[in-house]
Amino acid sequence: MGPLTEWLQNVAIVVGVVVAYFQLNAWRREHLSKRKAEAAEMLLSRAMNAKLSIESVRSAMERVPADAENSEQAVIDIKLQRLASYTDDFNRLRELQVLHEALVGTPDVKEAVDELFDVRQDIYAALATLSGWKLGPSPKAEHLSLRETLRRKITLVGQEDELGTRVDKAVETLRKHLLPEIRMERTKP
Repeated sequence: MGPLTEWLQNVAIVVGVVVAYFQLNAWRREHLSKRKAEAAEMLLSRAMNAKLSIESVRSAMERVPADAENSEQAVIDIKLQRLASYTDDFNRLRELQVLHEALVGTPDVKEAVDELFDVRQDIYAALATLSGWKLGPSPKAEHLSLRETLRRKITLVGQEDELGTRVDKAVETLRKHLLPEIRMERTKP
């Protein structure tokens, strides 16, 4: 009876180790899935906030102080200040992009977030160019055209809004890739 008991104890130990190994791997997969879902949720939330930030900066409705000497310059200054106020939000978006890339590494997600940053940079460049820019008494046609192009970049302009379309496309790409991760429906990236 002694050797049989010893043998059963050894089998029980081996079975216990195998079960513990599978449980540990299941726990790791579950933990990683939760981290991916949390990162995806935070990233999508920040991307939606970035979209709202961009729309806020580009809003056509601005309250210009009555004593402003140049209302156009006052609007540009307001928009520049507003854009600067969202710096921390965009920094957090970049951090979450890096976290998501480390956990999942979906190239489309990276490109979509990069597109939001590119739009933000286009808006900043347009505002910085327009700030303090005065056209002479008889401006060239290309200067007028450039000025109009820059104004369209800093203002929501409806259906032919290139920047708005780029932002919408980026956010839609993020939704397409991140919602399954948030719902833990995605099996492999």
